[in-house]
Amino acid sequence: MTARALRLHLRARGGPRFGAGLVLVTVFAWVAAQWLATRPFFDGPAARVPIVALAPLLAALLLARTLAGADESLERVAPVRWRLVRAVHVGAATVLVALLLAATGLHDPAVYGSYALVRNALGCTGLVAGAAVLIGARLAWLPAFAYVVTVYGASPARDGGWENLWGWPLQPSTAGWSWAPALAACAAGAVLYVRWGARN
Repeated sequence: MTARALRLHLRARGGPRFGAGLVLVTVFAWVAAQWLATRPFFDGPAARVPIVALAPLLAALLLARTLAGADESLERVAPVRWRLVRAVHVGAATVLVALLLAATGLHDPAVYGSYALVRNALGCTGLVAGAAVLIGARLAWLPAFAYVVTVYGASPARDGGWENLWGWPLQPSTAGWSWAPALAACAAGAVLYVRWGARN
């Protein structure tokens, strides 16, 4: 894909809006994490749980609208290697989201900082990418949003047994099993999207 074709692809998919929104989410996450870290009445690193859960979710929701063009069926007839384009698209977007959000938690990465932000970014983008294939890009935000909000409302025990699996968005990064479902969601969503593309 040439540089001009790449620019056209990003413009057609709302790349500039995604980039601007991602910058806003990153700034919000950084400011909120810094503010929470300086408040003595909060419980140390655990005070950053809302940021760790919600910032990756917001970034993934922004990604949803970029996963399909205005007319996906028309795009498919173009002589383009769409699987390669989709792989680069979702891969680059996932890495960008993870890196930007990780930068907001570098001051204390181990508990509810960079590592947990990366894990949640991978899991949420995977959920959104998979949903774009199954229910369409316009509603791809819905399953990830419903899941994270439900888990947040359930408030699973931190660093517990089964809670590490189903409650991974709220677990500390040191909870080893919390990485398995997030990585599985990322891989499954990416494979589905690369193989079949998004529905409109």
